[in-house]
Amino acid sequence: MKKMWILSILTFLMVFTAGVMFAGAQAEAKVESGELTVGAQAWMLEKFRLDDAAKKFMVDHPLINTTMTKVELADTTSYILQWSSGKTNVDIAIGGSREQAVQYVPRDLIIDFDNGFFDDSLRREDFIPAFLELGNIEGKQYMIPMMGEVMYIVVRKDYMREAGLVDANDKVIPAKTWDELYEYAKKLTKKDGNTITRVGLGIDWGYDFIHYTYLACLQGLNGTIYEKGTNKIDFTSANAKKLVEVWAKLVKDGYSTSDVFADTNAARTNFKSGNVAMHLTAHSRLNEYADLLGKGNISIMAIPGTAVNGSVAFIHGMTIPKVSKNQEAAKMFIKERLMDKDYQVWSLEKYGKLPVLSRNFEGVDSPEWQEILAAVQIAKTAPLYKDFAKLQKDMQIEFQNGISGLQSVEVTLANLKKSIDTIDTTTGLK
Repeated sequence: MKKMWILSILTFLMVFTAGVMFAGAQAEAKVESGELTVGAQAWMLEKFRLDDAAKKFMVDHPLINTTMTKVELADTTSYILQWSSGKTNVDIAIGGSREQAVQYVPRDLIIDFDNGFFDDSLRREDFIPAFLELGNIEGKQYMIPMMGEVMYIVVRKDYMREAGLVDANDKVIPAKTWDELYEYAKKLTKKDGNTITRVGLGIDWGYDFIHYTYLACLQGLNGTIYEKGTNKIDFTSANAKKLVEVWAKLVKDGYSTSDVFADTNAARTNFKSGNVAMHLTAHSRLNEYADLLGKGNISIMAIPGTAVNGSVAFIHGMTIPKVSKNQEAAKMFIKERLMDKDYQVWSLEKYGKLPVLSRNFEGVDSPEWQEILAAVQIAKTAPLYKDFAKLQKDMQIEFQNGISGLQSVEVTLANLKKSIDTIDTTTGLK
């Protein structure tokens, strides 16, 4: 009897051990191996420590050789051509927001993250809702946010103080209207004889920002970015005309410059050298400027009207092409490394890029960041047009001509109205 009992125990242990070994072998078999390639713009490699993230991921997953590759821009056209032909040079494409990603979806080129991505370690409710929504297209999650931004005005507080544009508590007094902002720019502009040595306001009108800039400013004025009764961006209202007229007048009078059309970083460079007093751009320039010029010299203020009506937020998001053979490894890399608090908080503190997970915001309590986070909660987003890339290009061309005085404001807006009336303003999914 005793021998039979011992034999039963030994048999059980052998079966149990074999089961554990089999399960382990199965788990190991699920680990992806091979090459994982992540594509991102050069500035992202620096501002999110992506190379370091790849190295740490390989420590945890030595079978997955993870490399970063630089891309010039979040170029939807190149990716569409590549992925449509069944090829890809990346397994994760980082860059752009959903207004770019929507161009992939009708062509069935990117995966839907609703299946096999969210779990107990990373739930939907862990994200700041506004940022997660910026990857949602027609009810499906086609893009995962990595960093968040909102359009704002970063200012030289010391210059504002000199111009009498701070209150009794040394807080910047926000301009409530575009007429007021014009006067601010006038006061802050400096001349040496006939030479302008400092312009009052730099505005990001370059290719990568023109749509966000126009939409944020229009939202502040109108309380909407759309033409009444349509899903089309408004180029016809009195407020649209007023906005572009002020822009053109700022440049004509020497209180702003149009050099961002030739060099998208012109306003940023000139702000850092002390030659621009206010910069209408993404909020994240705040930290970059404060590190260089001193925290006490830098502050922020909302774009006129946006404190009530909302600004425009966007993300630097991540998509996975369906032609990738390493989709599971790509999901693992996003969840394990790119959502990590260490990377997201480092990017916030160093470069002002907003964390996309609520828990990664814990302990961030400065007044400026609380103001920015509040702005994100009421911010709007760019529309989802299948042909958004064409409209974006037309906006750059037409606004450049209108703001620089090469054509009238009326012609500029009429041309943009024609443009939006000829493109596909649906998502292409219905």
